[in-house]
Amino acid sequence: MAPRVLVFWVLTFAQLYFGHCSFGADHLKDYVVDSGSVHHKNWMRQEMMDPNGLYWLQWWINVDENDVHFEVTVNTRGFIGLGFSKDGRMSKADLVLLWVDDRTGQANALDCHGSQYPSNGAPIQDDTQNYYIVNGTQNLTHTNIMFKRKIETCDPFDIPLTADSFKILWSFGDEDPVHGSLDRIGHGQNRGFKSMHLYSPMFQKNSVIKDESAIQKWDITVNNVTVEPSMDTLYWCKIVQLPELTKKHHIIGYEALISRSGTSNANIVHRMTLFECQSKSFSGSDSSSWDIWVRSSGTICNSNLLTPRDWDSCSTPVAVWSPGSKGQFLPSHAGIPMGGSSGVKYYMLEIHYDNPNGKRIVDSSGIRIHYTHHLRSNDAGILVSGVSISDTQLIPPGQKLYRNVGICGPSCSSEMFPKDGIKIISGALHSHEAGRKMSLRHVRDDKELKRIIEEDNYDYRNQQTHQLINETVIMPGDYLITDCAYETKRRKRPTFGGYSTKHEMCLSFITYYPKIEMSACYSMTPVREFFEMFGVYQFYSLNMTDVENLFLYNGNLNNYMPNTIASKTKQNMENMTQDDIIYAESLLNKLFISEPVEFHDRSFLSHLIQLPWHEPLFTKRVEQEFINGKHMTFCSVSNDSISIPSEIIKFPIFTAFVKPATTCLNYLLLDNRELRSKGSTHVANFTLSLFLIKFAFRNTVLL
Repeated sequence: MAPRVLVFWVLTFAQLYFGHCSFGADHLKDYVVDSGSVHHKNWMRQEMMDPNGLYWLQWWINVDENDVHFEVTVNTRGFIGLGFSKDGRMSKADLVLLWVDDRTGQANALDCHGSQYPSNGAPIQDDTQNYYIVNGTQNLTHTNIMFKRKIETCDPFDIPLTADSFKILWSFGDEDPVHGSLDRIGHGQNRGFKSMHLYSPMFQKNSVIKDESAIQKWDITVNNVTVEPSMDTLYWCKIVQLPELTKKHHIIGYEALISRSGTSNANIVHRMTLFECQSKSFSGSDSSSWDIWVRSSGTICNSNLLTPRDWDSCSTPVAVWSPGSKGQFLPSHAGIPMGGSSGVKYYMLEIHYDNPNGKRIVDSSGIRIHYTHHLRSNDAGILVSGVSISDTQLIPPGQKLYRNVGICGPSCSSEMFPKDGIKIISGALHSHEAGRKMSLRHVRDDKELKRIIEEDNYDYRNQQTHQLINETVIMPGDYLITDCAYETKRRKRPTFGGYSTKHEMCLSFITYYPKIEMSACYSMTPVREFFEMFGVYQFYSLNMTDVENLFLYNGNLNNYMPNTIASKTKQNMENMTQDDIIYAESLLNKLFISEPVEFHDRSFLSHLIQLPWHEPLFTKRVEQEFINGKHMTFCSVSNDSISIPSEIIKFPIFTAFVKPATTCLNYLLLDNRELRSKGSTHVANFTLSLFLIKFAFRNTVLL
């Protein structure tokens, strides 16, 4: 083997094995500490783009120079394609073609964009070249190219690289491109896309585990849970006992164990959460019951009939997984505590199965915990914030974008946060099928600070953890606001908060340190205000206090309602669709209006369906009333010696954070998708127009 080829293979193996490479001598320290908060720097990410390890991508961001550096290592001597898209389609993508010339050995980059018409057409070369080669080589089998571009190029054919989720397109072929003949490029089956956050460091196992012998694994799985075709949604809970750990340890990361007994299993597991259980939370609890539950296979969660009351104490998350996630590994200065004489002994694994296609699945999925006896400098925790899961969360039908907000307010932060605050390491945003935009907002002293997480391209099928480059400090008295926007253009009936993916959620799972005795901080529209918003003041056989108790404490409607009224709520469910059944079983469909008289004998759900949701002014008023009106806030603590009552507050008044204005004039005047649809001639004419405007303006000022 030639020396040059040998050196190339050694370097490639080292990069792939150790998970990093170096672009300069300054990449020696990976973080700095400023005012007690960590700012990660010089981080580098690596991703295997295809299932077979033929295409590897690495990148790092130099914010000071507005640059993103990339490196691709691909099993080909032909071309390599890389692209950025919001929806995974090539027709709206920002593309670059890369190759090493077989004759000259020179590395090349060709800046392109996807053809809009036809949508499956060949890439079109940009008028301006914004991708620049740093280095490139190839051997007998592989090509390795390093290149860079600006974060924002001001080129209408380039997509600004932001903190949003992107679909990263990848492809490769056997031959180099022929100049002027991009339509002859062929990639066959060697193409695909992967959803990623480019701005997220995403600590990986090989970057946080230095001594494998010091790391232990704890696999927590269910055993052959059967999901029947009739089960559209199933939540299954299993109690497990911690391994014997006499001394305190730290959880440093976790990942999913998805059962592969069937080809569709990965799709049916929608979310998994591992909770700590406070086994002595309830008076009269028998500690021996926990050992019995450990030996059982589990049961349906949140069931008044099947779920033991003691399981309500399992409320503090330590691991959260959703589709598209790789789990999470924590940075080297933080770990989630486990074990020791005073540590938690029992945990609960909750798995949400989403089965819209009505398949029979037998599943044994779960979570793998990585932990160590080498303690980090900070105890970390996970808390949940957002909108309480309830029918009072409403998204009208036919909406292009409709917002809900959940508040964690001073009643929690002032009471529970330490005087120096908590520091957020990462966050995972969670909604269901209608979710389109989500953000975690931060308000202090009547002013909104920079968004902690902002996701304008949310995809519920790819819910990755946002690892923060700069940890955010939340002080006592601060507000955390989870802000969610939904699209329901094709829905004919309202969507409510709930546990099925046909319902909606608006949640943030926040990893932070130092750990506090709080598991959740969230809000909901007060029950009375929710009904009065739509002009309803009374129901048959129920006063508003009864209705509030039904919603707040998951009560049984039959305990409040006589048989004569209850018979109205029973419907024949034969020949109903799954959506029809969900609506028929809704609590809102079983509440019959008695006041005002013009609505009497209607169920509240049928009343909502008849409202003029197609009227934009009406819908906007409802949205703003729910956002700016009253919110009932809850602070859920894991220590039963602490009690914080719920509180009804108004949405805080503050100066909203405004992103710095773009310096790219063409983004201000024209949507770049329009440019894509017209082609290079349109761009040339538009650029000339900008020049003439600038020239005329300058001469006007001189006059």
